Amino acid sequence: MGETIRPISKSERIEVLDVIRGFAIFGILMANIQSWSGYKFMPFEVMQRLSYYEFNDILHHLFMIFIDTKFYTLFSLLFGIGFYIQFRKFRDEQTEFIKTYRRRLAFLMLFGAIHAFFWSGDILLIYGLVGFFFILFRNLPPKRLLLVAVFFYYVWVVKDIVIFNFFPDFIQHYQATSYKTYVDLSPEALMLRFQSGTFFEVLHANWHNLYWRYVDLFPAGRLSIVLALFLFGYYLMMIGYFQKWAKSKRLMLLFWIGGLFFTMLADQIGGSMSKFATEWMGVLYKIVAITGQILLTMAYVNTLTILYEKIPWRTMLHPLSYVGRMSFSNYIMHTLFGYLIFYPFFGQLFGKMSLVEILVLSIVLYTFQIGISWLWLKYFRFGPLEWLWRCLTYGKWFPLRRE
Repeated sequence: MGETIRPISKSERIEVLDVIRGFAIFGILMANIQSWSGYKFMPFEVMQRLSYYEFNDILHHLFMIFIDTKFYTLFSLLFGIGFYIQFRKFRDEQTEFIKTYRRRLAFLMLFGAIHAFFWSGDILLIYGLVGFFFILFRNLPPKRLLLVAVFFYYVWVVKDIVIFNFFPDFIQHYQATSYKTYVDLSPEALMLRFQSGTFFEVLHANWHNLYWRYVDLFPAGRLSIVLALFLFGYYLMMIGYFQKWAKSKRLMLLFWIGGLFFTMLADQIGGSMSKFATEWMGVLYKIVAITGQILLTMAYVNTLTILYEKIPWRTMLHPLSYVGRMSFSNYIMHTLFGYLIFYPFFGQLFGKMSLVEILVLSIVLYTFQIGISWLWLKYFRFGPLEWLWRCLTYGKWFPLRRE
């Protein structure tokens, strides 16, 4: 009889991955807080009246290059990496392991559905859904797995070609009056709901945004891309990437050069990931943009791994591992921040902060998360939601408090 299916122990964790996961949480906070704060929904003419406006445009472009899409990419890679770490011990007992893992995914979708009820930017429901397809490829050899990952990463662009050539009437044309513009609701009307609405009206506005978020998944190819990133993260672990390649300075440099080149080239071409392309240049934009996206993400992976090898940097980066070990709880905590700071029944700061102020706030909030994660893990074995998810997955009560 084989080994009992169980969660991985602390000794089986790769610490640099917790640091990378903690870094990803910081990037996700900086990306999502632009929506919670109302900055993405703010009419462009209103932005001009904000404090530090002359710096906001510069900072926005820096966010587009280094933040937007890069950190959901990093988090998605970590999902595939995490599956490998769990799966490798039970490869010979796949039936029981996959049964347990499917239960884990089902509860992830449940958590995601509850989270999406309150926050339109939830990623957990999507991760759980895509995870059911991802595990179907678990037994592919490395080379074939890489080919499948590349295929899913780019294949979705074909639908844009088909649509603008054969179904052009399917494409909606509208002028953007804010960084995130909806065809059925003006930025001013949406801002009003988040600034002065009741709790139910704010929920209703979130549901409106959630609907369009899922509509946008189709032109953005998000489901296919997330599946590809899960597969690629799994592939990296299969080839021993963190033992053989992640510490290569030459590879790190190539990733930085390639990532910045393709990202800035996409900016020059111009386009939108959340809209269907209307011509070939729009398709080229999407291909170039997602190429820069994965290359810059890998630059982050290699850079953090290399820095973590050096004692001074390890000391500075180690606090990120506390956030990384509680990434689920810290991710959900972001939504709590959003409600408490920006929405009308608490902090009432929606639509009142410039991007410079939002960046400073992000750093303050993340510093708080480092502190609270360190304090929590000093007395408890897991983050609160990590513990609940573990108990539900394995159908048993795990001790939470440290002895």
